[in-house]
Amino acid sequence: MGRELPRCRTEVQRRAGSVKAMPVNLLQFWGKTDGRREPQAWHPAIRSPGFCGCSAPVSDVGLGGAGGCVCDGWADRVRNGDPACGKWGGAAVAETYYAHGKEGEPPERWQLLKDHLRGVAELARKFALEARPGDEEFAQTAYWAGMLHDLGKYTDEFQKRLMTASRGEPASKAVHSVHGAAAVKNAKEAALAILGHHAGFHCANELNRKTREFEPSARKCMEKALAENKDIRQAENLGTSSLLKNKAWHDLDIWMRMLMSVLVDADRLDTARFRDGSLTQTILLAPQELLKRLLAYIDKRASQVADGVVKQTRKSVLEHCLNASDWPERLLSLTVPTGGGKTLSSLAFALQRASIQKGEIRRIIVVIPFLSIIEQNAGVLKEALGENVILEHHSGDIARQRIINANDGSKYLPMEDDENPSEAERIKRLAVENWDAPIVVTTSVRFFESLFSNHPSDLRRVHNIARSVVILDEVQTLPRDILRPLLSVMETLSKGWGTHFLFCTATQPAFEKYAGAPDDDIRWPAGTVKEIIPDRRVLFSNLQRVVVTWPKKDEVWAWDRLADEMEGHKRALCIVNTKEDAKKLYEKLCDRATDGCRIYHLSTRMCAQHRLDRIREIKAVVAANDFPCLVVSTQLVEAGVDLDFPVVFRAMGPLDAIAQAAGRCDREGIMTARAGRPAGQVIVFETENRSCPSGIYREATEITRGAFPKNGHLL
Repeated sequence: MGRELPRCRTEVQRRAGSVKAMPVNLLQFWGKTDGRREPQAWHPAIRSPGFCGCSAPVSDVGLGGAGGCVCDGWADRVRNGDPACGKWGGAAVAETYYAHGKEGEPPERWQLLKDHLRGVAELARKFALEARPGDEEFAQTAYWAGMLHDLGKYTDEFQKRLMTASRGEPASKAVHSVHGAAAVKNAKEAALAILGHHAGFHCANELNRKTREFEPSARKCMEKALAENKDIRQAENLGTSSLLKNKAWHDLDIWMRMLMSVLVDADRLDTARFRDGSLTQTILLAPQELLKRLLAYIDKRASQVADGVVKQTRKSVLEHCLNASDWPERLLSLTVPTGGGKTLSSLAFALQRASIQKGEIRRIIVVIPFLSIIEQNAGVLKEALGENVILEHHSGDIARQRIINANDGSKYLPMEDDENPSEAERIKRLAVENWDAPIVVTTSVRFFESLFSNHPSDLRRVHNIARSVVILDEVQTLPRDILRPLLSVMETLSKGWGTHFLFCTATQPAFEKYAGAPDDDIRWPAGTVKEIIPDRRVLFSNLQRVVVTWPKKDEVWAWDRLADEMEGHKRALCIVNTKEDAKKLYEKLCDRATDGCRIYHLSTRMCAQHRLDRIREIKAVVAANDFPCLVVSTQLVEAGVDLDFPVVFRAMGPLDAIAQAAGRCDREGIMTARAGRPAGQVIVFETENRSCPSGIYREATEITRGAFPKNGHLL
């Protein structure tokens, strides 16, 4: 008949041993084997017919000397002192609630819920004050959002879920974010942040509907929370923000995103602290030391450039940037021709400004539009400042992947899938998630998606954008059709969150209204952005290195004609408007290629890493100058890619795109210096099909087509 079952408390203690602090809420949860509930090895209960006539397991509970069966509803009755069930049911039993468990570990090694709530609240308040010093309203809202964000974990359903998951078994879902939101739903900002800290922001008008049915459960959870922390009652005094009361919608939008950001980051960091045993230390920006390194690196590079107008111009640009670093304005532009050294000069501006405004600027964020140049620019910054201060966050960051086949080096495993990361990898992974690094290099898409997203993983890093210098490189690439929200968010960040923006490009977009602009013009008023270079015309004249030849009226080139023109030069770059055109021209050149001629294709039909590898190969071939080199590309090479050709062919397109293409011609000014005049050639041509992307790009192309000069013109 099997092992004899224990029939009394003494027998239970004899077999299992007395335990001093086993929480009642855990006594209900058991694994099942062959339809019979069995205890875990570390659990002090043994299955028994029970003392109230049921067949539930018997347990010893050390706190208060209570014990009994765990039939349905027993825990609540014991909790309420109801003697109707269980031999010792009249004794009230203290409960312990947990925020996070560990599979295979006993509860005494789990994270207490009260500790997690307080830890998140304190971190959220700290992050809030770092993002917006002196704003006690924001800091208090962040604190109480942290204190209540996991209020729903006081439910038996969630505690049961922890127990089930700790045994490695599938655990049922237990909603817990909504309870905290229901508890403070009159403070709408905090409620929305709590409600969305896992699932993301919800519409404000959905708050009541989503929380209504959970209000009774939320009240019970608050009672349990109060038993562990009486101070939590102060959350009842939390109200709506002054921004909501004053209907300052634009300011409120960023305020809400910052609130969600500090809450999510605090929650995940405190959870990581429990699981890893420590909190990763922030690497602080050391602007004076980094500026010293950068200036030494710039001097070293300048020593490798021949004396001349290019070297003098780069020095002048650097001086203007350093001089502008103490200006009070937070919206500035740096308009410098291609090859004028704006990448390093803009970083010098940011570091010098951080040195002057000590403690005010926390980090520098370099935003670059295309993967084709982000690795190039990040490589230069790492070479100048050291890898440990530069964080890359973009899809082309191969450093975020781990080689798993050392023989051929061709197979990679994303760091997120690495089950055993090193300490350095773990720290970098965390920094990528929240941008807690001295200098961040990222893409335009990643930067603005973080600001406008409703997803917690994107919003998590937003609070670290506050009090930073944001360098927007090649800013002319920002989409014009969403310019209104982009300008709005940048203005709000600069005015209310201590964020400085520097707009860098050779072809500055018109972010400001012109005199007499219509009332519905969404751009900034004139004078909003201050230019660093005092006389741009002189600068552009000094760096004039190319002659642009425009097509004659009604002149079109067939692909054979274009191939003939390119083959007439030892090195030439051709930029076309579409991937299909790039394919046609590349195939035409390959069909006619002579021995030793290197022909390359670049377009977004290639994966990011393939393009980067190909660009490196092209640079090496051009630098060696041993073989003829012909390159066919789409517009991806126009913004910042350091290619240098004596001749550039450009399909008719927007004027700013043609100017950017000219930046790939005699980039270092060597031919111009040798000739004593602009020596690079940029040849604009019309294709037979006049193909180009639709929308704004096509409109801008038509404007250029109708305005270009009939004869040669200098840019």
